[in-house]
Amino acid sequence: MSEIRNKCFQPWIDLSDLPSERIEIQEDIEGVIEIYGKDAFSIISPIEPIFEETPIIAIDVSSIRIGETEEGVICAVRGAIIWNERKIYRYLRLGPFPFHITEDNKKEIQGLLEHYQPFGSISKLSFLIELQSRLCSALERWIQMVISASASNSIILWDGSLASRVSNNSHNILPNILKTARDNSNIVLSFSKASTIRFLGKKITDLIAKQSMPCLLEINEQMLSISSRNMRLYGKIYVAKLNDKGYPFRVDMDKALPRELQIETVRRLLGNELMFQGYPEALRLAHIFSTFTASDVIGIQRFIARKYGLKIVTLPSIRKALFGPFGTGGAGD
Repeated sequence: MSEIRNKCFQPWIDLSDLPSERIEIQEDIEGVIEIYGKDAFSIISPIEPIFEETPIIAIDVSSIRIGETEEGVICAVRGAIIWNERKIYRYLRLGPFPFHITEDNKKEIQGLLEHYQPFGSISKLSFLIELQSRLCSALERWIQMVISASASNSIILWDGSLASRVSNNSHNILPNILKTARDNSNIVLSFSKASTIRFLGKKITDLIAKQSMPCLLEINEQMLSISSRNMRLYGKIYVAKLNDKGYPFRVDMDKALPRELQIETVRRLLGNELMFQGYPEALRLAHIFSTFTASDVIGIQRFIARKYGLKIVTLPSIRKALFGPFGTGGAGD
């Protein structure tokens, strides 16, 4: 951020781009996963809750664009951690942390982030959005590692899947986080609101959408066809419908754990956590506390403008000049 002192700055408020960016990153990592074979599924039902006290910890992060300079963009990332013990919820926010991303510092940022997530090829048109998402992922991995190392005998909830891209010249941190969690008697469950896994062209979450009671759909890993060669699945994949009127979600559980312990963990989650539409309340709160509001963005804009002596300007938009109200979309159009 020290590079932007006394420069021109155009504030930006667009709260609609974050969810699509996170989904795009997951799809970029996994590609399309097809399920084949009639023996690919088995239903575990009913899932009876275990009410023995178990702490629940949820983690989520978000990022958003704050504004533009003549050299690049300013974005911010923020994380949230929620603790549920005996149905009493506490939270901790980390951030917001602002970053100035430009063509000049692009390679430096890429090098720093390779430790957390290997990069594919980044086109000149999309690198700003890509790096913003990778900064978000790096903060998320760091929080996950800290919680896995500091908590014990807990269920840790993540947003997304237990999949990661691997490459020959980078270190993959995800299996290390999962091992750290296991060493401290923690169990990681990762919930996906969107999934790239398909069976006969349908989303796997559609397969148990009409079930009337809590259940799990277990997927045989041997029946998965993965299109991305450099992607690895570190989780055993289930589809979970955790209350009768809720939505089904893809749930990844650390595949190094015994199957019986995986199922027991879901039962403990049901016995200790509130479920909102079939989704854990702690993870829902983590999303809410990490997400940026319009007031947050305005406050960050004012802070960095005063701290770095930025001159607020309105930079010309070629798209709006050409297309007027129809000049929507991003640089990749």
